[in-house]
Amino acid sequence: MNIRANQTKRAILIVLGLLCVFCLPQKVLAQKFQFSVFGGVNHVFSYGSEEDYVFGENDFPVTPSHSPANFGASLALFFTKNIGLELDGQHTLSSQVSLRDPSDDDSVTLDTSKHYAITLNVLYRFMEGKVKPYFFVGGGVDKLLAEDRIYVSEYGWEVELLAPEKTIDPVANLGVGVHYLLRPNLGIRFDLRYVLIFSDPDKLNSLNGTLGISIGF
Repeated sequence: MNIRANQTKRAILIVLGLLCVFCLPQKVLAQKFQFSVFGGVNHVFSYGSEEDYVFGENDFPVTPSHSPANFGASLALFFTKNIGLELDGQHTLSSQVSLRDPSDDDSVTLDTSKHYAITLNVLYRFMEGKVKPYFFVGGGVDKLLAEDRIYVSEYGWEVELLAPEKTIDPVANLGVGVHYLLRPNLGIRFDLRYVLIFSDPDKLNSLNGTLGISIGF
């Protein structure tokens, strides 16, 4: 009888041990780490001024607003249920814009330069449950993938656009979002952020909206 009782106890302990190994860590780690992949649109506001016009040097001083697509991934580490630190990387694609010469209304259509940014953000969740609204703020660096290019304007003039000497700039961002859990370790994430790139001579301001999938582990 004692042998059978011991065997039963051992079986129960083994089952409990397996539950601890396969279940408990998932619940704990789901609150600690979060990996996300996402894509969206980055709306860049107009920059430059007609007052910066210089004949033969800066014939097209104003870049109108445009909205290139972007995508990226992030990894967050939560120190508590509400506070975390997130490393975020985003790659912004190019989009077409039409520049105008304010002196004679000549125009040229070109592709904006691609760029990518890496930021480190402090993230704060407002509540727990399936729906988790959050706020984040942080900064990092932005790398412009620019090169010298030549275009032909509407009036037939050759327009040479030179890549800037400085292609790495500081970047700051802040925003809000919401994380909706489909399963304990799987969710949908949407965030909207204001991005400021401290480039020279014009600072770039944009509003970035992304939608993606997040996995807890």
